[in-house]
Amino acid sequence: MTARTARRPTEIAAEPERPRTGLGGWLKGALTDNLGLKFLSLVLALTVFLLVNTDEDREIRARVHVAYSLPADKVLVSERVDEVKVTIRGPWRRIKRFDEREIDRISIDLTRAQGGEIAITPDMIDLPRGLEIVSIEPKVIRVAFEDLAVARVEVHPEWGGRPLHGYQVAENLVKVEPATVVVRGAAGTIRALQSVRTQEVRVDGRSSHFDTSVPVVPPDGVEVDGDPMIKVSVAIQEELVTRKTPPAPVRVELPPGVDASKVTWVAEPGEVQVELTGGLLAVERMVEPGIRPVVTLTPDMIARGQKVELPVRLEGAPQGVGVTVSPPTVVVVPRK
Repeated sequence: MTARTARRPTEIAAEPERPRTGLGGWLKGALTDNLGLKFLSLVLALTVFLLVNTDEDREIRARVHVAYSLPADKVLVSERVDEVKVTIRGPWRRIKRFDEREIDRISIDLTRAQGGEIAITPDMIDLPRGLEIVSIEPKVIRVAFEDLAVARVEVHPEWGGRPLHGYQVAENLVKVEPATVVVRGAAGTIRALQSVRTQEVRVDGRSSHFDTSVPVVPPDGVEVDGDPMIKVSVAIQEELVTRKTPPAPVRVELPPGVDASKVTWVAEPGEVQVELTGGLLAVERMVEPGIRPVVTLTPDMIARGQKVELPVRLEGAPQGVGVTVSPPTVVVVPRK
């Protein structure tokens, strides 16, 4: 019986780790050794950095509104300061949550003031805890008063745009209701005020009457008592014009059946100037094709064969358009 020799697996001995030497070995160890500990150290360092920085003070700019209590018989005529700008300092964690809309208005009581300067101080502004005022702009508000005056003045409508071509606002026919309003303001301003205007009444493209309502627009520093709305009844009518035409030749009109080849009749002067008065559209319709002045001879005038003075008329003049001819008459002379 042949004996089989058992084969043992080849045993490979682990190679001992070589010691790190040189700069490369040191860098590798610095980056890879104790990774967990190094990561924890990094997290702690970042946490400390963030905590330290969030506690640093920061500054921001904000606006604070100003409210006034005024005396009943006076009017503030100095420039009104409705808000001040403040610089606020505090920890970043508080600053980033700050909203200027949460600040109460600065209340200034002027009911007993005679005018002069009013100081704006940090104690007038209530900030959230942990924040402080660094600066205020402006630091001082100057106030001046005038006596209050009341008066009744007329209301004048203000027009905007243009009516349809050939039409215009007939201001003498416009009606305003109410025609007057009561206004109040500084005595000097009210004494100089004769009337107040309305907001623009638009008349673009209009050719007929219409009604509308618009508010009164008083000047700065003046208030209107009661309802500021005004009813305006707007009258639109044809635009009337007076237009002079360039000199136009006078045509001599002969009676029917007259042979114009034997005798020529000539007007002296040969040209006249015409002035037209009436609605713009009607006048334009007359002017566009050209003005036609004419004189008419009768058979008796032709038979006498003598010069004659005749009035000049205008062909095609519509009713409602006034015509003035200069000169109004011409002398018609026969020439063979």
